[in-house]
Amino acid sequence: MRRVGPAAAAVATAVVSTPVLAAPASAATYRYDCRRLPGNGSYSHPLALGNVTGRTVVAVNCPPLTSGAGYANRYFSFTLTRPARVPSCAGASFALSAGQRSAVNPSLSRGPYTVMHTGAGLWTYNRSGVANGRHLPLGPLPGGGVLAAGTYRLDLQKLDSPLRSLSTPWFNVVVAVS
Repeated sequence: MRRVGPAAAAVATAVVSTPVLAAPASAATYRYDCRRLPGNGSYSHPLALGNVTGRTVVAVNCPPLTSGAGYANRYFSFTLTRPARVPSCAGASFALSAGQRSAVNPSLSRGPYTVMHTGAGLWTYNRSGVANGRHLPLGPLPGGGVLAAGTYRLDLQKLDSPLRSLSTPWFNVVVAVS
């Protein structure tokens, strides 16, 4: 497993550990209640995070993803008005427990094309070494470069089988773009 860089790890840890985020001096942080975002979370009507260039957008208190048709994925959209800079990331922060062992796994697409599959996700960990997030790097990208300007769909999904876990924990969506 790869670990995410210090800047993204700090954002992810702050989201899970405290109710208030400490934003980098160069960027503003916007917090939204996940359940009040426009959209319904489906593929064709994702929950809209808006423009995120030069800021961190956090959607807090997203309900768990559960086993069963239609409940194992939730989609979010965001728009970059310019290319992402290094470091930038998008994904989910969560707190795993003995009863909720299924992580929230991100993938990223633009229109019908997948830009990054969940396999490119980087894990974050709390100080005890327990996984507390999964994020995709937007800058630098795994193959080099940065994510171009445009509108993207972030798919957060539950990958564990129903026999291992029926649900993910509640989670926060983080899109941090410098």
